[in-house]
Amino acid sequence: MGGQYPQNIRVDFPGPLYNLMDKAEVEDQVKFLVLTVDHIIKLMDASEHMNSVKWNPKTVEYFLKDLHRQSSELKECVAQYQKPLQKESYEIRINRHFRDLKKILKKEKYSAQAWEKIRRAVRSHLQRMDIIANKAK
Repeated sequence: MGGQYPQNIRVDFPGPLYNLMDKAEVEDQVKFLVLTVDHIIKLMDASEHMNSVKWNPKTVEYFLKDLHRQSSELKECVAQYQKPLQKESYEIRINRHFRDLKKILKKEKYSAQAWEKIRRAVRSHLQRMDIIANKAK
């Protein structure tokens, strides 16, 4: 969406959580993937706040459309699993992480630099999610 990633932009990433999910049961991995994709959709579906970035709106639209499709397909898989009675620790941790990403956007007033931080974080999530998805096959 935005070309090369600036070298000076860093954002916290829940690497230990992904390491934990690498070793989790397939059921938990799929639930985690759904949860994370849905968080990415909510985060990136803020077109009213993207005035500061020079991303192609059509590219963002296609990206979100693809994420919605993936979320829908993953939810079909999750529907086969039994529902847990309580939230898993990974749910709480990934919810907290995405809440922190939203805070970055708000704190930096949805600036271009804030969106670049989010873009970098989303890319890292998608890369790690791909590894988990390939293992879960």
